[in-house]
Amino acid sequence: MQVLYLIFAIAGLLWAGVIMLRGGLIAGCLVVLLAGTCFGHAFYHLPAKPIPVTLDRALLVALAAQFAVFWKMGLADPKAWGKSEFLLVALLAVLGLSAISHDWTINNNQPASRLVFFYGMPFVMYWIARQSAISSRQIIWICGGCAIFGLYLAFTAAAEVHQLWTFVLPTYISSEKFTEYLGRGRGPFLNPTGCGLIITLCMCCALTFWRHVDRLGKLILVGVMLVSLCGIYYSLTRSVWAGAAMALLIMIAAELTPRARVGLVVASLLAGGVFLAFRWESLTRFKRDRDVTAADMSESAELRPLLAAVSWQMFLDRPLAGCGFGQYAQRNKNYVSDRSQGLNLEKTRPYVQHNVFLALLTETGLLGAGVFVALLATWAVDAWRLWRSPSSPLQVRQFALVFLAFLAAYLINGMFHDVAIVPHLHMYFFFFAALVSGLAASARRDILWQRKAEEHNEDKPGSNLGEASTAALLSANSLAPTMN
Repeated sequence: MQVLYLIFAIAGLLWAGVIMLRGGLIAGCLVVLLAGTCFGHAFYHLPAKPIPVTLDRALLVALAAQFAVFWKMGLADPKAWGKSEFLLVALLAVLGLSAISHDWTINNNQPASRLVFFYGMPFVMYWIARQSAISSRQIIWICGGCAIFGLYLAFTAAAEVHQLWTFVLPTYISSEKFTEYLGRGRGPFLNPTGCGLIITLCMCCALTFWRHVDRLGKLILVGVMLVSLCGIYYSLTRSVWAGAAMALLIMIAAELTPRARVGLVVASLLAGGVFLAFRWESLTRFKRDRDVTAADMSESAELRPLLAAVSWQMFLDRPLAGCGFGQYAQRNKNYVSDRSQGLNLEKTRPYVQHNVFLALLTETGLLGAGVFVALLATWAVDAWRLWRSPSSPLQVRQFALVFLAFLAAYLINGMFHDVAIVPHLHMYFFFFAALVSGLAASARRDILWQRKAEEHNEDKPGSNLGEASTAALLSANSLAPTMN
């Protein structure tokens, strides 16, 4: 079996190489994402030091080499740094310094592994994707590919819950070797939160085609959305449901008139309030994991305030720099034994933080959490400005809207889970953020070219300003690097 896996991996690398050469950097990024999701460490890995070799890690190295060649040949699309790039580098610097200033070798090098896999590799993906040339046609291909991938994830999630193991591929998803969350739709991520979030993203990508298709196409899109919603339901994760609802609300509201938008929001809030009022008890007590009872579910909901109490006390003791990146499990021992607050904090001892912001606040203090929040806010502003830009192509504006919906779902899930440590999730998040940041930088560059053209035209009395500006823009755009 190991030999077959090795042959499959070599064949996969060869095909991936062909796709990367023919499709360019964006195609290479998508290949790395697909390989990491479905054919990552759980599928096959070669033991090696300092880190095991997996298909997606090998492809990421190949993608970096491809980027270097493209950059040298002038086939990339260099863009000036913006606020988000400075903040991202600052975040990596804070996390890196926090990790190396403490014992980063504990728990089999867990702090170092978290830094490399959940932030370092996504940063490489971000840098390559942002400096890649991207066209409206490529955006269409990305959204279409994600829509199809979302159908696969949704179908797999449903098959898992109903134990139709024949249809669950790759087979490691149904393996007894990975028992955590078994019984829920966890997909190739082996995590229902990650699977549900990416299905939400793919559903939003599918909805971008609504304006571009006829009645039959709209009927197909409704079917895609229903299948996606089924997959989201089968994650059996409450935060995923809430995040998907918010993302869907954003996508639909954006297509409505202001008055209809207000009506939709009000109706959604009322419907959500009524639903929670009548179904709250069942939402907090229902069986989902195979080895978890309804009573365990209720206790899981009760743990989050206790975890927040522990995190808050740890933050108060080290508010600026935190206890050290990846050090929470080592540093919380005295806090969970505290009985002065009248809370049974001992229950939280075996658990990690269930909130991405509290996790960073506890481990890296105001420095790390503050930079992270500022980074998310900057990405949101870039996406909002793109969506509101009348001069941007429709595909670009819709892609920005997809990212805003994805960000909303990420934030909602992040309030109940440390989504930063969900395998491969940050690779997707940083990839889409990079494309939005790159598109925003291109838009700013086009505006700068236009202003320069107008200023140049003003120095020539009697010339036609509109024609001169248009000619200058066409000339500047013709100099922008293109991709095959």
